[in-house]
Amino acid sequence: MIKVIVIDDHPLVQAGLKHVFADTTDIVIADSAKNGDEALAALANDTFDVAILDISMPGKHGIEVLRDINASHGKLPVLFYTRFPEEHYAVRTLRAGASGYLHKGADPDEIISAVRTLAGGGTYITPSVGALLKEAVNRKREEASLEDLSDREYQIFQMIVTGKGSTQIANELNLSVKTVSTHRTRLLQKLSLATTADLVRFALRQGIDETFVG
Repeated sequence: MIKVIVIDDHPLVQAGLKHVFADTTDIVIADSAKNGDEALAALANDTFDVAILDISMPGKHGIEVLRDINASHGKLPVLFYTRFPEEHYAVRTLRAGASGYLHKGADPDEIISAVRTLAGGGTYITPSVGALLKEAVNRKREEASLEDLSDREYQIFQMIVTGKGSTQIANELNLSVKTVSTHRTRLLQKLSLATTADLVRFALRQGIDETFVG
């Protein structure tokens, strides 16, 4: 039996996955968590075959949670299951150590297949994610790209383009305003941009604005 832990703060997602796996004979959701701290506590008390992880949750960002899991439970395969489009996070999460990436709009059969693949020691990559990985490898380094940003810089980039100021960002991420300002300066430099307005326009060109809604 494949024991799964689901790390997602949305009750409907938790319920939906339970319904999906109820139709299988080899997969069971053995535990669930609403954030990274709850997930690490559950992992300390039990063993699992696969973790299903969201990106956007209260507290730590999903990629930060992934790194915590890798540090303490490095053999546990992690599948990102998220509403964020593949082109915005798939390559980043796989580079960070995830074993798969799947959009929440995927068919139930696909999430079942992904879990079985990870439990068997494989990596689950859809054809579209495979194309993104190839593009990332072949991309000319002189082209400005979000892939050039660190995970923290990318997180702050997201918050800036949704209209949050440095003080609000600092409070939400438990950072100093000076640290946020430093990250902002660095990400602007990496993207060859000068102002917040430039960042917003860049986000719109990338089709990113819609991913921050809901």
